[in-house]
Amino acid sequence: MAENDEQENPQEQLCEFNGKMLKRSHPIFGYVDEMRMAQAELGLAISEGVRLQATRELLDMLDTLSQSMIDPDSRLPDQQRKMLNHADEVWLDLKEKMSQGDRRAAHLLSSSAHMNRALSYLVECLDDTEFSNIIPDYLVKYLGKLSTFVYREAIGHVML
Repeated sequence: MAENDEQENPQEQLCEFNGKMLKRSHPIFGYVDEMRMAQAELGLAISEGVRLQATRELLDMLDTLSQSMIDPDSRLPDQQRKMLNHADEVWLDLKEKMSQGDRRAAHLLSSSAHMNRALSYLVECLDDTEFSNIIPDYLVKYLGKLSTFVYREAIGHVML
């Protein structure tokens, strides 16, 4: 067992998408971590007990999109896809709104930020020939749209 430990390189990690050992600093691992953080934040938003069905649907959409890296046939239902296609970016100064202590909105905003960060790692991976054929355009397109939708859901809730 000691020999095994000595042969493992702590600077590398197995990538589930291509089955190869990659440096831990590879952007694909940043993508995976940010997606986990986005899911965790949605879970915390669910735990607030407000608009449960809508928040669970957001988590389901994120899960469906993350599965598209493994299963290219994984797609959002038409109704959800159409809903995301109509989510436009908006800007609002959230300082005053966040000072009200709305925890669900804060978790949603954090989840949205993690999705944006995951998307930036994903786009960085597109420059790597190893991943350019693995990453579906569908995921890139709809992860950005879902991030905007979650952001808008947070603002809508905060503005109540």
